[in-house]
Amino acid sequence: MAATGERTILSGVRVFDAVNGVCEAATVVIEDGTIASVGDAAAPAPGEADRVLHLEGKTVLPGLIQGHFHSGFGHFGAGISAPMLGLEAPAGFYGMLAARNAKLALDCGFTALIGSSSGDYLDVSLREAILLGIVEGPRVFAGSHELMTSGAQEDGENRAWFMRLGNQGLARQLDGPEAFRKAVRQEIGRGCDVIKVTLGPGHGASPVEDRCNLTPAELDAVVETAHERGRIVRAHAPSRISILESARAGVDIIDHADRIDSECIDAVAAAGCAICPTLLWNQRFLDFAENWDTETSGPLPIGDGFPETPEQTRERVRKIRKDFEYTCELLPEVQRAGIPLLVGDDFGTPLLPHGDYISEFEVYVKQVGMAPLEVLRWATLNAASRMGCGDEIGRVAPGFRADLVVVAGDPTAEIGALRNVLAVLRDGVFLRNALAD
Repeated sequence: MAATGERTILSGVRVFDAVNGVCEAATVVIEDGTIASVGDAAAPAPGEADRVLHLEGKTVLPGLIQGHFHSGFGHFGAGISAPMLGLEAPAGFYGMLAARNAKLALDCGFTALIGSSSGDYLDVSLREAILLGIVEGPRVFAGSHELMTSGAQEDGENRAWFMRLGNQGLARQLDGPEAFRKAVRQEIGRGCDVIKVTLGPGHGASPVEDRCNLTPAELDAVVETAHERGRIVRAHAPSRISILESARAGVDIIDHADRIDSECIDAVAAAGCAICPTLLWNQRFLDFAENWDTETSGPLPIGDGFPETPEQTRERVRKIRKDFEYTCELLPEVQRAGIPLLVGDDFGTPLLPHGDYISEFEVYVKQVGMAPLEVLRWATLNAASRMGCGDEIGRVAPGFRADLVVVAGDPTAEIGALRNVLAVLRDGVFLRNALAD
């Protein structure tokens, strides 16, 4: 952070702020790691120690926030095939992978990450390594293991029960309210900021089934325990009933929400939940699966581990297509209802590499029909508010931390301009800088 009295002045720049909108030819003054002023007046007279950057034609935005981040996904072939996520490689390798993914996100303009499950408390270690300066990366809100009931679709032991696994990777299998309550206490005690729970099957490579795996008492135990300790809860909830149960229990972030309907929208809005749709994974899977010839190429290589006939595969893909198109159609209604939406997806899974983050923004703008300004709001103020720090980050406004990204072009008009990152600042410090003084 710059010493007291030293300022960085960004002059002649376009500014996006989720509250104030777009300000053209503005000046942003950064002092002591915070934003001192933002305005359309000429740059203030610089002092001897000030750094002035003339940024005509460029845009300054709040640092983007990944709302659904799996730090340990994407082992790039260095691991082995495993029955459960998080068992493909040794813990040390996952640590290096998480550091790589965090730095990649930072370089893409993301200055904060909200975790969405990892094994071995990987997010906690990543957060601490960044705080101590061991590695460079965004602010990390550490995700927990993925808490689920026995027999849940995501429970790898359904297929690998005979292996008698001790380590279940990122999964944590539980049954009964008190077991869930104890697990939440432990996850928080070990440093997790975000408790993840799997409620219903479906999304991505599987069609949605209208089921909720946790009982109301189990879900209440999770939410009550997390909230009384000041942590948030996110739920994998693609089905209609799991969305309704999430709203009833007061879950903070509902992931996917594929089969949301008008009753769900009313319930979610009344409860104040946010939704992270994660539609890029669906689109990428469908692009792949609908062009896969099961007759000549063999079984589709993305599934739940159980064999399928070609007819069953085609039916699975057909249902996933129906789910995807339904969600795309309903998402504008979710937006109109005032429900906070977030960006973030299952990056690091097949077909969805880390670093390809802006492709998700383009799905919402070009396929769903959202305005770029709205999607930028999802990725900034909405996420910061959900993390409980909406008065510190997520805006370009006086008094906020100078977590900022500078891009070439105008992402408020063409969302793809977010790929042209020129600089990333956190607390006013340039962590990436391709700007000319």
